[in-house]
Amino acid sequence: MMNPVVVAALVVGASTLAAAQQAINAADLLFHEPSRIAEIDTEALKGQPARLAWSTDGSQLYLQMMDGQFGRPEAKLSHYVFDVASGERQEVSVQPEWASEYWTAKSGQASPDTPAFRIELTSETRIERTVSSPMGGDLARGGASGAGGGMVTGGNAAAAAYNRQRVPVHTMLLHGEVVGEFVNSVIVPGLTFGWGPPGSKLMAYSALRSGRVVVMDEKGTKQEIDGSTDAVLPAWSPDAGRLAWLQKDGRKKYVLQVVRVSTQ
Repeated sequence: MMNPVVVAALVVGASTLAAAQQAINAADLLFHEPSRIAEIDTEALKGQPARLAWSTDGSQLYLQMMDGQFGRPEAKLSHYVFDVASGERQEVSVQPEWASEYWTAKSGQASPDTPAFRIELTSETRIERTVSSPMGGDLARGGASGAGGGMVTGGNAAAAAYNRQRVPVHTMLLHGEVVGEFVNSVIVPGLTFGWGPPGSKLMAYSALRSGRVVVMDEKGTKQEIDGSTDAVLPAWSPDAGRLAWLQKDGRKKYVLQVVRVSTQ
């Protein structure tokens, strides 16, 4: 269980970021040591992470799990709410209303602050090795490591060559940086990025190759969060004082991480 004093510091220590009167420079942000809130076992919770959202008061995180593929009507959804202070998990029957409202703002094409701070979407066709079912971090970085998502070795190199085909590639760009790429799959807004709350003029996204969490401001200045890797669903707290994400931890597990954010 997280120390109550630490919890209070998380809430109070950085509560003024989103209320700043002038734009925040990403280079001036200080990221504290991330906290492990909970472990997510994709077998036990049946599916892959699909949504992550903060409650209005910042005390809870909502996680949506999807059993199936994005964009498929037969995919089954399950819903969980985590207490940020204790990590306690509760399954709920439907997505909370506050989570729906949060997700709409988090996954929009433009910043809640500035319409010009906007994601550009490009589409092209490439020759890629196809995968059977891109999941989580694979989807976030294109999901084209080999048939079925495995590494291609000498024994199956010939077979892999025959799996190469022309596939659609959709790329999300912000200030020239790739904040999302979807290879031979539907576009999932919010899976690889999250807008900061109104007043922050910030964006967090998962870097294309490393999966590190990167924070960008409206001028394009960036800063990576050390120690983050294979991340999906970056999500800002309503006061911009904390940033959450799911970090891959083995083949079938994720860790729900939260880092406190302040200015230097």
